[in-house]
Amino acid sequence: MSSSGFKPFGALAVVGLGLIGGSFARDVRRLGLAQQLIGYDINAAYRKEINSLNLVDYLAAAPDEKLAEAELVLLAVPVKAFAEVLTQIRPHLSASAIVTDAGSVKSPLLKIMSAPEYAEMRFVGGHPIAGSENFGPSAAQEKLFSGKRFILTPSEKTEQVVVERVRGLWQALGAVVSEMDAETHDKMFASVSHLPHLLAYASIQAIANSETPDALGHSGAGLKDFSRIASSSPEMWADIFLENNQNLLLRINTFKDVLSALENAVREKDKQKLIELLTQSKNERDRWMS
Repeated sequence: MSSSGFKPFGALAVVGLGLIGGSFARDVRRLGLAQQLIGYDINAAYRKEINSLNLVDYLAAAPDEKLAEAELVLLAVPVKAFAEVLTQIRPHLSASAIVTDAGSVKSPLLKIMSAPEYAEMRFVGGHPIAGSENFGPSAAQEKLFSGKRFILTPSEKTEQVVVERVRGLWQALGAVVSEMDAETHDKMFASVSHLPHLLAYASIQAIANSETPDALGHSGAGLKDFSRIASSSPEMWADIFLENNQNLLLRINTFKDVLSALENAVREKDKQKLIELLTQSKNERDRWMS
């Protein structure tokens, strides 16, 4: 047993050892949650970093026969890569292995998992609500998940023993684990994650496209705090936006409505309306933070 009372895995595999996968591997090793760590990453430059950081015991570019030793496999790859990675791991998995993921969009993966070839795969979706604008193995950090939320998205066919084993693992990593269905998850995170990231990128570009693009050099801490996430991986976030595009488009339309109301109040120099709109937003945030 680990110090947390969690029964360690004999071997655990991570496919994709960037910020999330690398941080996961670091804490699994630090906390003794697996006797052996197996890692895969297609990026050759990342593999050099992974080796220098000693994140795993075994490392290869793509899933191979070594994967058969893994009792649990974490997919920490871009959401667009899930279908290909599942095809790669399937021939090498043991029949009892648990497969889970750390993706920011859940419904597309469940749709893939509904295919007949994955009927016997012991899978449960997951999403750690933790991260950073930095990415790659060198961004991996200890205790990234400690005190953070982790959401499990089991389907109707997910075995309860699988749910509980994955729940126990993330709790041992210090996460606060809850459950919700994939559809609700994707709607919710279109609002609280995907839209804010889109707006951070858009805000920086709007300033860069203005008649005073050098204004960024004169900005203060407020803009830096607001726009921090615009330094995140464009490739990763493009995939997330597209995989959850219908939910995101609804949230964009809602934002346009709010922005239009603010625009009209500014144009009409309607101070009372502007104060009313800003107060509504302030009250919502204060209620959230209290």
